[in-house]
Amino acid sequence: MNTKSMFAIAAALIWSSAGCVTAVRSTAGESTMDAESRRALAENVSSGWSEKSRLAARLMIARYGAPDVVGASRLVWQGNGPWKRTIVRDLTRPYASDPGDELGVIEQTVSYNLTPEQAPVLSGFSDRLSADAAAMELTSRADREELNFLRLNLANDLLLRVVVPADAKVAYARILELEAAGKTTPYLLELRFGPGRPRTP
Repeated sequence: MNTKSMFAIAAALIWSSAGCVTAVRSTAGESTMDAESRRALAENVSSGWSEKSRLAARLMIARYGAPDVVGASRLVWQGNGPWKRTIVRDLTRPYASDPGDELGVIEQTVSYNLTPEQAPVLSGFSDRLSADAAAMELTSRADREELNFLRLNLANDLLLRVVVPADAKVAYARILELEAAGKTTPYLLELRFGPGRPRTP
């Protein structure tokens, strides 16, 4: 790592420790740090996060490399793997909440052609899903990437009318039971539809 990169990381860490967002992109959209420097900064910043957020950040960095944007409380990847965007946030558990509850520290977005009329269909399935018809995006928030795959795959089935919300909830719970028993399904491992277009039934 050269001296310029080390200086940039040091300056970014000072801003980060002060609670400011550390931008690692210029106004032209080009990275102001090389990937190695962004990765080092992301690892340093996220090392002080809450446990679930820290572990999620570490896993996403290992899986997708350096984030494109590093902030005091979030890391952002653009166009990583099957995702249009991935954001890992530093979230802490609300006081007296159930330890088993998801915080939704990993937010992942895919391109998806849908109409404004289709979006409400998803609300009956999960409050961790959001649809933006104008931006043509579907987004899921979970503590594990596998759960984002699962929710979005079931959302695709819902929008194709392969299942209804009640059935999607049952399928979600059943797949998690099977996972706990050591079994898996492609619904947990990958998106079952292509970017920008739903999978046909």
